[in-house]
Amino acid sequence: MRGDAGVETVVIGRHVYGNLYDCDRDVLRDETRLIQIVRNAARIANATLVSVNTYKFGANGGLTVFAIVAESHISIHTWPEHGFATVDVYTCGNTDPEAAFNYIAKELNAQRVEVFRGDRSLRR
Repeated sequence: MRGDAGVETVVIGRHVYGNLYDCDRDVLRDETRLIQIVRNAARIANATLVSVNTYKFGANGGLTVFAIVAESHISIHTWPEHGFATVDVYTCGNTDPEAAFNYIAKELNAQRVEVFRGDRSLRR
């Protein structure tokens, strides 16, 4: 794809990440629910799900849920004791990481969202 300046975009990469505040603490502790949220987020992003892994930090601690998608990754890291989560959606190609991020924020019932966007495309 060539832009106005004759620059060709060789790889399209979009990174949407942020902090979610005052989330539903029960959801932040629910490993099964978080896995389903990440699976749904991959579908919403139009990404190809490869695998989902989790790590639980103690009996009452937070969780990391990490999906490998063919186009890159989606992750949620939770701190239920603070009602806080961080989310990272990085995808390449014909995908919609913004839609996936917004879906995750809604499912965690975040009352305040800080979102950041990065362009990780290769242009020549």
